[in-house]
Amino acid sequence: MRLHIIFIITIITFLGCDSKQELTKQVKDSITKELPNENLKNFGLETKIINLDLIEKGKNEYVGILTTNEIRRKNSKYYNKKDTSDNNFQFEYDVHVISDGDKFMYEIQSKRLK
Repeated sequence: MRLHIIFIITIITFLGCDSKQELTKQVKDSITKELPNENLKNFGLETKIINLDLIEKGKNEYVGILTTNEIRRKNSKYYNKKDTSDNNFQFEYDVHVISDGDKFMYEIQSKRLK
């Protein structure tokens, strides 16, 4: 059984957001800081953010796709010797962001099926 790490994180950050590009950068940086990398490494897992794309849905509301690379190390109990993907997986998650220009809140909602 494959381990799928599903992040459901809601973060409020008190930083100014001047544009969609700046908001995207700040959300991506916030997600990166919030990833429990040390805990994941203890399980032989590693997650890296590859990309975050946001589009404006409404005046202060954005939706997007977060792309991650998730790796299972050989000494991990989740490592599958029979897996031909080298235990290196790329996943996409739906993201919802609300910003008032001074602060933002995001939620990583669900894994997208390919």
